Amino acid sequence: MKRKPIPKADLETLIPLLMGTWRRFHKISGPSDRLQTREFRGVVEAITQLQEAFNAGTPPKKHYFEDPKLLGAYLLYQWVVHYQQGLSLLGELPSSPKRVLDLCSGPAPFSFAALKHGAREVFALDQNQTALQLAGEISGRYGFPIQIRRWEHPSSLPVSGEFDCIILGHCLEELFPISVKGAIEKQQQFLDYLLRLLTPHGYLVIVGNSFGESNNRILQIRDAMVKKRVPIQAPCVWQGECPALQTSNSPCYAQREFEKPYLIKELQRAAQINLSSLKMSYLILRSPQAAWPKLEQEQALYRIISPPVDSFQGKKFYLCGTGGKKSLSSRLPEHPPESKAFDFLRRGDLISIEKAFEVKSSYEIIAETSLKLKAPAGKPLPEIEP
Repeated sequence: MKRKPIPKADLETLIPLLMGTWRRFHKISGPSDRLQTREFRGVVEAITQLQEAFNAGTPPKKHYFEDPKLLGAYLLYQWVVHYQQGLSLLGELPSSPKRVLDLCSGPAPFSFAALKHGAREVFALDQNQTALQLAGEISGRYGFPIQIRRWEHPSSLPVSGEFDCIILGHCLEELFPISVKGAIEKQQQFLDYLLRLLTPHGYLVIVGNSFGESNNRILQIRDAMVKKRVPIQAPCVWQGECPALQTSNSPCYAQREFEKPYLIKELQRAAQINLSSLKMSYLILRSPQAAWPKLEQEQALYRIISPPVDSFQGKKFYLCGTGGKKSLSSRLPEHPPESKAFDFLRRGDLISIEKAFEVKSSYEIIAETSLKLKAPAGKPLPEIEP
């Protein structure tokens, strides 16, 4: 299968653009490449409040984007995080979507990621008109077309037609608070409605944080969709019940590389944010009209779902794939070419394994084992051409 080109984040252009947008929004003059001391302290304070709101798992009584300080601070930190999440996750689609709907977009970092991936028509919808105007300014100054629409759930969508990709980024807790009776049923009805808006080869991309409530919610959506026979594009190749939900305190989330310019590093340091990589829960669903991805049947395929762990069995990873949840370890002092890929595995990689020593739910690499990287993290599944 032909690999899609990976768009560059281009943060050396975007950071000054975001800084300029922040200054115009607050009507503050100053340098385009850095914050002055008092400005920096104010942004750090606002970023800390935003992080607490995002991590709480429950929506605040007053939406954070209604506070200009919080909305402005989002542009300088969380926008960059969510944009890079979008770049990575949309890279898992087999082809670039042309018509995209981004719901609860805020200043639209996921829309911008879709545009970087080659989308031609992108609609960003949010309840906050100011956030949408900022989205329009960022995209326009970069040279990207974007269409903004004010929308508040549960009113009808102000757009029509089918979409190649619909994005729900970090908003399910706000749309369907778990404390409200019937929230999960209404959430499922809404997701079913969105699936009907997809083209036959379209995708619904759901993104949340990596913490317990959000992670568990997305895993439960995954199981509900599998029961309804809705095919999954990523991250799962396992088609049974989610193993992570069978064990308490067993999250399953993605971890990707995080490009951090100087401003981001300084904001993290001052706000005491310990985030060296992008961590998120996500689910990419295919249109119900489509089939499950067609993969090689003769090979066992597994997604790496953990960082490397030191154990008495040597270096170990946890896997989830066509055979369910497994572990993979190696005590070989040096790997032959057939299993050399083990030395370079990362969370999110998709691998094939043959001739490993298997005991119950454990694989151990031996001299005869063949281990191949089938799809690096953030890349499409290796589907068989029809």
